[in-house]
Amino acid sequence: MLKIDHIHKAFGDNQVLKGVSLEVDKGDVVCIIGPSGSGKTTLLRCINFLESADQGTMQFNDKTLDLHKVTKQEIREVRFHTGFVFQNYNLFRNKTALENVTEGLIIARGMAKEEAEKIGRETLDKVGLSGRYDYYPKQLSGGQQQRVGIARAIAANPEVIFFDEPTSALDPELIDEVLAVMKQLAREGTTMVVVTHEMSFAHDVANKVIFMEHGSIVEQGTPEEVFYHAREEHTKQFLRRITHGQNL
Repeated sequence: MLKIDHIHKAFGDNQVLKGVSLEVDKGDVVCIIGPSGSGKTTLLRCINFLESADQGTMQFNDKTLDLHKVTKQEIREVRFHTGFVFQNYNLFRNKTALENVTEGLIIARGMAKEEAEKIGRETLDKVGLSGRYDYYPKQLSGGQQQRVGIARAIAANPEVIFFDEPTSALDPELIDEVLAVMKQLAREGTTMVVVTHEMSFAHDVANKVIFMEHGSIVEQGTPEEVFYHAREEHTKQFLRRITHGQNL
């Protein structure tokens, strides 16, 4: 479904991605873990063209793209079939929850307002916000705002959704409500690529875990393989540090 080959990305002299390759099959829940600064977020942003890769190719369905020479039309086509959930919600502050979900459907996809609002209400219901259609972001908790962001991503029925540390900006008591929505999406077979520090989610929900460090994929496999039978010492050290005191 999605295949990335040898993505490179530098900011000045800082080589952030050093030839990263990965494959995502339909129905996969791929969790990308690793220390801060390892290139996880940059990888997602390059895949969805929020950053321009210096080198690499992406095969999405039947089309292969040169990520350094991709055209605006090719970018539109990929984004038409994908969703993106940001760390900090990225909601329009002057629009209601419903308007935040419907804006892309109406403006980018040319959908009739009535149809878009029907889909918007259905997706907000799906993420547990049926009573919040007319609330503005400032009237919502961080967890509720992120659930609006998820509703916006799933409203267009994308083939794959990218999540960039979706719980990192939340207070601890709000994290579970967002993870519960993501777990439900996984149970429904939604294809997801998730950058996360939530090890319990990666352990319990992913079918593939990727560990990144210093701009490279150091190790990948099933949760069982990565969490309990890691081959690389750096992976073991990271997991010992970040899972200390957690029941996995």
